[in-house]
Amino acid sequence: MLGLVVYRLIPKNPSPNQLVLTFGWGWRLFFAALGGLLARGMIQETTVHAVPLIITVILFLAALYRERWEFDRDAAEITYSFGLLFAYRTKKYPFGELEEVLFRGTVPDSTSTSHDQIGDSGSKRFMNRGFVKLGLNFTEAGPVSIQTESNRNATMLRNLGTEIARFCDVPYRDAG
Repeated sequence: MLGLVVYRLIPKNPSPNQLVLTFGWGWRLFFAALGGLLARGMIQETTVHAVPLIITVILFLAALYRERWEFDRDAAEITYSFGLLFAYRTKKYPFGELEEVLFRGTVPDSTSTSHDQIGDSGSKRFMNRGFVKLGLNFTEAGPVSIQTESNRNATMLRNLGTEIARFCDVPYRDAG
């Protein structure tokens, strides 16, 4: 069940000239179901408390969250949409300005000595577990991030990067 809820963009090909990255339905169903369960519990109570109400609203908003990348060869543009299902913001990039798909590794700041002073090596390892990022480099807009994952999902992100690069017919650079 938790595999359906991961904050991860899933590639889909609605047509031969279109690649779409978006959340799966598991994301929406999970948060809507949690919100529904909490709302049902609140309805059965005689008084409504603020904290459960706020959590319910947040869960329903999470179910309505949208993040979507559309790579459209016919329209010659790349569109990024994010926000709530019906109230979202859209950014468009010319398809021809995409120079490369870039995969790179990043590590959280490890110069902090607060963990050393506490002596908590487990927390230090957790904080320094590292992350990888997939992005696009455009001629005019510069670098744009698509998704960030922990190191353990690097292979999945590399595969997504090569799929995007192949579809867009641009170089894929692994700077991980």
